[in-house]
Amino acid sequence: MSSRFVSIALVAAFFVGSSGAAYAAEEDEFDPLKVDVVDAIECRLDPGTYTGFAFALDSEEAGYKARGWKKQESGNSFLAQYQLPEPVTVAGQATRTIVFSSSAIMALLDGDPQSFAAAEKINNAVPGGAKFLGERLVHSESETAEGMKITSTVKRVLSNVTSHPGKTLLGCSYTLEIED
Repeated sequence: MSSRFVSIALVAAFFVGSSGAAYAAEEDEFDPLKVDVVDAIECRLDPGTYTGFAFALDSEEAGYKARGWKKQESGNSFLAQYQLPEPVTVAGQATRTIVFSSSAIMALLDGDPQSFAAAEKINNAVPGGAKFLGERLVHSESETAEGMKITSTVKRVLSNVTSHPGKTLLGCSYTLEIED
C-alpha cells in the first residue's frame, strides 16, 4: 500500500462530529464559534473539530472578526497571527497573542522554550544552539473508512522562531494522514 498525505480539507467533514475519531466532539451541528481557543491550544480537540474551527477563521459569520480577534502582521510568512480581545492563560502565563501554522495553533508566550520544556515533557529535536523545536504525542487514532486507513494525530508542540525573539510558541498540532 502506498502512503500519501491528503489535504485536511478533504477529510474534515468525515471527522467533524465523528464519534470514532473524535474524543472531544459534540453531537450537535458543528459551530466553530463554540470552539474554545484554549481547548485548541491545550490539545483538547480532535483533528476534525480543529480543522472546522481553523477553516472558519476567514468566514464572515464564524471567523476571527466574529470572535473579536484582530489580525496582526507576524513578520513570518509561515505564521498567521491574531490578537485576542481578552487574555488567555496557557502554561500559567497570560497572553493575548496566538499564531497558526499549517497544522498548529500556538500561544505566543514570554521567555525561552527551555523554561517550558520540562513541565511540558518535550525535548528539543534540534541539537545545540538557540533553535528549539520539539513535540510530544498526545493522541493518535486510526480507523478504516471506505477502504482507506485514516490516522488522526494530536501533538503538543513547543518552539521558538527568529521572527519573535525572546518568545516561545506553545500549542497543539492536529494532523490527518490517509493511506490507501
